[in-house]
Amino acid sequence: MQWSRMKKQIESLFAPAVAGRVELRSTSYRHSHDGEGRVWITLDGEEIYDFCYWRTQIAANRLEAGIRQANQATDFRDPEQREGYYEAGRQAAEILRAQGLYSQYGAYQAIREYLSMGIDEALESDHLIVRALAVLDRRLGKRRLAEFPLRPTDHELVKRLLAFRCGVEGVPGTVLTGQPG
Repeated sequence: MQWSRMKKQIESLFAPAVAGRVELRSTSYRHSHDGEGRVWITLDGEEIYDFCYWRTQIAANRLEAGIRQANQATDFRDPEQREGYYEAGRQAAEILRAQGLYSQYGAYQAIREYLSMGIDEALESDHLIVRALAVLDRRLGKRRLAEFPLRPTDHELVKRLLAFRCGVEGVPGTVLTGQPG
């Protein structure tokens, strides 16, 4: 699906109070390898978060190298080190996802996934982008918005978009779940 069509579908799901104020944007750099680029989110015209191939790739390479060094698995040609070498890539990808670093392609995948989900499934998702889009969705009414279960593991982007949506809708703050009481 083309970006313009995905963007239109996603933004048509935004609640009326946030429509036009929150926007998704994307660009590809035609002179970069494979035309990679980035996706970013703006709030009232100000960029608040982005998903950039290059930043994600640099962070992944550095993290993988560090994990491989620590595990003494730096040579994929050595049969004894091969599994550790590739495991470092898997571990790095998991760490980057937890930190909220996604490439342009990863953002596109999440948006496509979101478009095929119901609102309940999206709200339960552990995926940063899916959960961030869900708090902006018009299918999340004011009553459910007021009771939205914010998790301690939720990324700052989700918290910021939730606070913004609650503010423009005039809904009191949300409850943080999973905290020791």
